Amino acid sequence: MERTYFVATLIFGLFILVSLAVFAYYAFKLGYPIIGVILAFIFLASASMNIVLFRKWKN
Repeated sequence: MERTYFVATLIFGLFILVSLAVFAYYAFKLGYPIIGVILAFIFLASASMNIVLFRKWKN
């Protein structure tokens, strides 16, 4: 059960990570730099949480 939880959380986190990257890219492209920066910071936080969760799952 716990392994399924980790895999599902990592996959869901990956979808969130990709969508944040796409939204941040288009925010910069459309001329909304403040929104793009905020989304980029959220992207970095999400990526770090996915890395932490992956390391926890490996142990």
